[in-house]
This record gives sequence, C-alpha cells and structure tokens, in this order.
Amino acid sequence: MDLIGARVVALTHFAFIAFLIVGGPIGLRYARARPAHVAAIASALAINLTGSDCPLTVLEKHLLRASGHRVYDGGFISHYLVEPIHPSGIDGRVNLMLLSAWIVPTAAAYAWLARRQKSQHFTH
Repeated sequence: MDLIGARVVALTHFAFIAFLIVGGPIGLRYARARPAHVAAIASALAINLTGSDCPLTVLEKHLLRASGHRVYDGGFISHYLVEPIHPSGIDGRVNLMLLSAWIVPTAAAYAWLARRQKSQHFTH
C-alpha cells in the first residue's frame, strides 16, 4: 500500500509542476485558477529560495522507504525529469532551461493579463 501511495504522491507532484508551467495561461481563460496558481508559485518559490526539501518529495521518499523500495538520491525534478535525458543531473544550463520553462509562460500570461486589465480600465 505504501508503494501505491508513493506513486500517487509522484503523480500529484507531476501535476503540481505541470500546473506551475501552464497555470498562467490557464488563468487567462479561467480567472478562478489564478489564486491557486499564485499560491503554487509562492510555495515553489518559498521551497526553492529557502533551500528546503519539497514536502511532496519528502513524503514520496518516506513511502518508498516504508514499502521497502530503493529511495532515489536528490530531488524529484532531477530524478524523474532531468536525469533520464541528462544523466549528469542539473547544472547551470539545465537549471536555466527548467526555470525558463516555468517563468516564460507564467510571466507572459500575467503580463498579458495586466495589459488587458489596464486597457479595460482606461476604456471604462
């Protein structure tokens, strides 16, 4: 049962990362998604800026250990997303690509939203 839990946590983690990337563009269409996306950004920034371990990674590793399975070294993103295609892990270039994949669509979406709201403000 712990292994199933670990897999559910991993899938949840993938979904969280996907939401970080596409949440800005989704928020353009669905305003109700914006507060959740801003909260996700805040939590991701807090974890990264403080150098903390992601609670989802900690929980997944705990469940893997409890199920008797080998626990991977390092972080979730490195283990599942980077190392399969870049075995040496996250370096400066890879980190820039990862951050860009998250920040570019988010910044573009919120900049567009701000511009749209500003133009609506001036037209009313």
